[in-house]
Amino acid sequence: MSNPSDPTGPPHFVGVGAQRAGTTWWFRTLVGHPQLRPARGRKKELHFFDRFGARELGPDDVAAYHRLFPRRPEEICGEWTPRYMHDFWTPRLLRRAAPAAKLLVMLRDPIERYRSGVPHRLSRTPERERETLAVDAIDRSRYAAQLERVYRHWPAESVLVLQYERCRQDPPREYRRTLRFLGADPDHEPRDVGRPRGTTAEAAKEPLWPDMLACLHRELDPDVERLRALAPEIDLSLWPNFAHLAAAGAAAERDGAA
Repeated sequence: MSNPSDPTGPPHFVGVGAQRAGTTWWFRTLVGHPQLRPARGRKKELHFFDRFGARELGPDDVAAYHRLFPRRPEEICGEWTPRYMHDFWTPRLLRRAAPAAKLLVMLRDPIERYRSGVPHRLSRTPERERETLAVDAIDRSRYAAQLERVYRHWPAESVLVLQYERCRQDPPREYRRTLRFLGADPDHEPRDVGRPRGTTAEAAKEPLWPDMLACLHRELDPDVERLRALAPEIDLSLWPNFAHLAAAGAAAERDGAA
């Protein structure tokens, strides 16, 4: 239970990406842990830094951000706003506001994320043209560019990169891995960890025609190759759209070992 007298301060952890990658499911699973606590009002997404692309972040703003995180001494508190990694100004400002926070990143097959992102944004902003949303959606699927932005301001040991497909494949193991990273008791048994939560765009997804699929690969394949170097824990064989890159990488390793 929230108590008005609980002390506040910078969050212990912040999820920074990616949109339409299972972050609602994972955040709700995490805050079901007795040590983990969401922001004031039990909010997952605060979108606190969105506005600072248009104005400066000042000391009063930092203090206001800290007030959103009441906690008892034994609690670990945080939020998860998936666009923080995407907005180029946010990693730097987040580092100022919460320099000791640990960052969580959840990634999903970039083309599947794109297919989910377009109808999701269209349902939220139906007045926007689909073409505009498609450009935004592919930019959000360029994970390497976003991670590079994060790593310019945060040490790699303060960032945990999770893979949605791996979390679906073995939820308990990835849950314990996340808890260990956050410094929480990893032996806690979660409820319904294997049941994803949040809104789904599955029914609204449309098949990709050959020209569009070719264009997506031309845009995203180089980024996925860079991602493999940035986050070697990502298993490309779990991303069906990029299995050809996993096979090519395995062949190159065999040739190098020969």
